[in-house]
Amino acid sequence: MQDLDLLDRRILYELDLNARIPASMLAKKLRKSKETVNFRINRLLENKFLKGFYAVFNTSKLGFFYYKIYLKLNSMPPAKEKEILEYIARQPRIAYLASMEGYYDAVFLIMARSPLDLMEFLRPFMNLYGMHIKEREISTFLSTHRLNQKFLYDGGAQKDWHYAYEIGNYKLDAIDSKILKSISSSARLPIVEIAKQAGIDAKTAQYRLKRLEKDNIMLTYVTAPNFEKLGLQFVQLNISLSDPTASRQIISHFNSTNRCLFAIESMGKYDLTIELHVQSNAQLQQMLDSFKEKFSSKCSGCDISTITKEYVVVWGPF
Repeated sequence: MQDLDLLDRRILYELDLNARIPASMLAKKLRKSKETVNFRINRLLENKFLKGFYAVFNTSKLGFFYYKIYLKLNSMPPAKEKEILEYIARQPRIAYLASMEGYYDAVFLIMARSPLDLMEFLRPFMNLYGMHIKEREISTFLSTHRLNQKFLYDGGAQKDWHYAYEIGNYKLDAIDSKILKSISSSARLPIVEIAKQAGIDAKTAQYRLKRLEKDNIMLTYVTAPNFEKLGLQFVQLNISLSDPTASRQIISHFNSTNRCLFAIESMGKYDLTIELHVQSNAQLQQMLDSFKEKFSSKCSGCDISTITKEYVVVWGPF
């Protein structure tokens, strides 16, 4: 990978397995000094190879569904499209927003407790911009898989942090909520700073964080790579299955390519979304050919989109 040596790639790989790993522990694993590791991490951030670090939450235990909404827009001036995207980005509980090329023009992810809760966003949005929306598709997440990053360096680990959407009623108090908010898009935030933002001492903050991890609210801590800077195309495969039991086999297949970070099982037009990060169209075509050869009898359709720009990436917008 251009501008990244083996040490950079190994650091990115290890941080994606655990973004909160202390620099001293990471240095020991890599047999480098703590100072070297800290320097390299800071350089990866400064040079925009990394956007940052975020926490992966089990939002269903907190009583939230994820709804993924695809938009196909009517022809409009760029300024109007920008206005629509900025409106979405400003709304509470938006976990993801991106523009895309393919069948749809934009996609976003929103947390809501119920369909009625979702309508609290959709009604005013459609009142404002419905005349500009040619088509809308809503998918409800059933299971989320966050796979570990292996497209820069394959250290052998095969992680699948996933959870099914079985809605719970885990109660967060004000302190827990502050901890989640502080760490959601700053996963390497020192415990002293987490404590400061929550208004508690460091020992209590450490205990609270460990409890959230033990209770399976906090699943893991991962990186947010800058795919464009890394020279990777971000491609989404939205798959409709004729055999719904094939979803886990398909996820396993794409995980083995070392090019997949997210796989989403959902209810709606699409049963499965696979997110790939490829170096070229030729590599993508090779992967598609392999997929079709193995699973064409299991699928009734597959829409392919390229993510062109990400505006919001926050796993838990608390």
